[in-house]
Amino acid sequence: MEIFTIFSSGHLTTPLIFFFLFFIFIYTLTSYSNSSFKLPPNPPKLPIIGNLHQLLGKPRHHALWQLSEQYGPVMRFDIGSRTYLIISSPTMAKQIMKTQDHIFCSRPFSTATKRLTYNYLDIAFSPQTDHRREMRKILVSELLGPKKARLFNHVLMTEVEAMVRGLELNNVVNLNKLFLALVKGVVCKVAFGKNYRQQPVTGPSWEVVVDEAQEMLGGSIGDSFPWVGRFIDRLSGFDSKLERCFSNLDAYIETVIDDHVKQKVGEVSEDDKDFVHTLLEMSSKDDSSGYRLTKKDIKALIMDVLTGGVDTTVVTLIWTMSEITRNVRVMQKLKTEIRHLTGRKQKIDQVDITKMTYLKMVVKETLRLHPPAPLLIPHECMSHCEVGGYDVFRGTSALINAWGIGRDPRVWGENASEFYPERFEKFEVDFEMVPFGAGRRSCPAMNMAPATVEFVIANLVYWFDWVVPDGVKNEDLNMEDEGTLILRKKVPLCLVPMKYNH
Repeated sequence: MEIFTIFSSGHLTTPLIFFFLFFIFIYTLTSYSNSSFKLPPNPPKLPIIGNLHQLLGKPRHHALWQLSEQYGPVMRFDIGSRTYLIISSPTMAKQIMKTQDHIFCSRPFSTATKRLTYNYLDIAFSPQTDHRREMRKILVSELLGPKKARLFNHVLMTEVEAMVRGLELNNVVNLNKLFLALVKGVVCKVAFGKNYRQQPVTGPSWEVVVDEAQEMLGGSIGDSFPWVGRFIDRLSGFDSKLERCFSNLDAYIETVIDDHVKQKVGEVSEDDKDFVHTLLEMSSKDDSSGYRLTKKDIKALIMDVLTGGVDTTVVTLIWTMSEITRNVRVMQKLKTEIRHLTGRKQKIDQVDITKMTYLKMVVKETLRLHPPAPLLIPHECMSHCEVGGYDVFRGTSALINAWGIGRDPRVWGENASEFYPERFEKFEVDFEMVPFGAGRRSCPAMNMAPATVEFVIANLVYWFDWVVPDGVKNEDLNMEDEGTLILRKKVPLCLVPMKYNH
């Protein structure tokens, strides 16, 4: 995924493009062949840049899906010195994330991820090591597990109630801003003890800092073209931008930690301890295995929460509201279920949500069509193996096209591109949709995120009738997407809430 972002973000200036192309004319076209190995099919490539030209000017997940239609569900794709294995079918995805998960459970090197994760101390982007396994255990146990479930549900209900009360009826509402404030408030309150609505440090806002970090995590030219890319990274300003991004992110995280350090031991009751309190406590003593957290470990975990715990839920909420608004039939059916099961209660609780089967199908259908990460973070092959009958070598990065797999008509039928939640009445999902990955590298919040989306959508549909602004038809709602690391709706979703009289 690294190099895919760079060519759409303006780091490579026109003179550098000519400089780069100069090398293409110097070298002759060479191809890798060895009769003793059976290599995956590979689209025609150019000297030096490999297959990079086949991605320019198109959304990456779209371009790779179109190529897979011609070259198959297991496709070799070369970019500079890096070789990618493009996976575009449920069967092959299962090979990578389950059958041979022990071989593909690492991550490829990237300059930006190394810097932003404090030298690979995080969970999402670090190679598969004993340290990563310990960090994941801590995150799941102390933030995402049963210990914090009661607190999370309480905070979610409180924040949603405040959101509902604060909506201006009969006025256009920007749901992008609404959902970002909501999810950020929930995540920060549970993980950090307060929602940090006010900017805690001088400099760019929290939203800008996280957006820049996600752009940087897309990688650099130097990752795939080390012999000239490092020079281009410096000349184009990527390196300096990376350092500014790291400095801003680190300052934000440092402020969060300092706020907790200032609280003396004993001032915080066991019930009031948040995730950072727990991490600081763990850093002061060894656990039963002799493992002790460092300050950089704590920062890396907070970085994962900030960059991975908010945006993915926000974009899923936006896509869900977009789809049900665009599909009047679905919205009406969803309203009927939610309002019937809730009755005339003053608030919706978690028990109500468990009964809302159509709501769950709606969220599943949204994740099928709009996975938060269209191309899952690359899995690196750690030893020579076979996938789909083809040889795959150590160091190859497997890219799983979650967007393409979720829209494959061979799996989902002729209406694969249609928003039709009823398909899940009889369809049992295995690897036919993989919005959160699977195996050792699955998203730790893969259960919490859908539950959050269900609760928010249930409340919005229960309390309000949502209409599009004047001059727009529901079916004409703009559904264009953009982004590489996170797949966002290109045009912000703006709707008008009308009070529903129960």
